[in-house]
Amino acid sequence: MGSSGGSVMAGRIVGRVGLRTEAKSINVESLLDTGATKSYISSKLADELGYVKYREPRKVMLAVKNTEGLVIGYLTAAVVINGCELPLEHTFGVVEELRHDAVIGMDIMEPYDIELDVKEGKAKFRKFPPTLEIV
Repeated sequence: MGSSGGSVMAGRIVGRVGLRTEAKSINVESLLDTGATKSYISSKLADELGYVKYREPRKVMLAVKNTEGLVIGYLTAAVVINGCELPLEHTFGVVEELRHDAVIGMDIMEPYDIELDVKEGKAKFRKFPPTLEIV
């Protein structure tokens, strides 16, 4: 048996996440990744949702088809996880050639106390409904 109890925080799971902008609402296949400090969306989806393009792309190390990705802009959207819309909109970096439609990072998971249940392959709110404490 030799394993110590307790829940494991680190992990990655893939799940459906809703994103809504003034232009459109979509459900996307998203990687929820505790190793990502920030959240990103593919340029293909950002084109559908409408985004702000940077004058110059910025390099970033990510799970992209090549070894580094280019952040070409940003998108602000409402986020729906497990059917629950988070209280605030969030800003995603727009990345060319992203492997997933979206990557949900700790900038979204931490403030809402979302944990990843790797055994069940689901994201769960520790407190429901999710609230945001501004201290």
